[in-house]
Amino acid sequence: MVQTILAKLKAALTGPFAIAIGMLLLVAVGGGIGYLVANQMIKAEEVKKAELKAAEEAAKRGPPKPQRVPLGETGPSPFEPLYITLGDEFISNLPQKGRALIVEIGIVTMKGEKAEKTLSDDRIPLRAHTMAIISEMTVAQATAEDAQDKLAERLQKALNAEMRKKTGADLVDKVFIKRYYVQ
Repeated sequence: MVQTILAKLKAALTGPFAIAIGMLLLVAVGGGIGYLVANQMIKAEEVKKAELKAAEEAAKRGPPKPQRVPLGETGPSPFEPLYITLGDEFISNLPQKGRALIVEIGIVTMKGEKAEKTLSDDRIPLRAHTMAIISEMTVAQATAEDAQDKLAERLQKALNAEMRKKTGADLVDKVFIKRYYVQ
C-alpha cells in the first residue's frame, strides 16, 4: 500500500500537469527576482544622476571661499603688553603755596596674566608708594622739561622694588603717565 501511494505520487510529479506547474513556479520566481534587480538598478541610476547634477552645480559655483578658523581660547600672548591703571588721579600739593601736581599713572607688564593679577591685587600699596614719591616733588622738579620721564623712571624703580619684596621679580616693565599737569 505504501508502494502504491509512492508510485501514484511519482506519476503525478512527473506528469505533464506537474511539469506545467513547475514551469509556472519557475517563471514566477524568476519574474520576482528580475523585478527586484531591475528596481535596484533604477534606484542606483537615480542616485548617480543626482550626484552628477550636484557635481555640475558645484562646478558652476566654483571652489568654496576659505573661511577663517577661530583659534582656541589661548589667552593673551606673553609678549603682549598688559595695562593696569592705578586708579584715580593723584593730587599732591607742591611746597609752594597754591600749587598742586595732578598725575594719572598706569603701568605696563609683559610678564603675563599672573603678573597682571598680582599688580591689580596690590594696587593699594602701589598707590601708596606712588603718592609718597609724588608728594616729595618740588615745583622745580614738577615743572622741569623732563619731569614726566624722570617721574616715570623713579616710579618704575620704586614699584619694582616693592614687587621684588613680594614676588621676587620685577613685574613693572614701564610706567606711563596718562595725564600730568601743574596748577
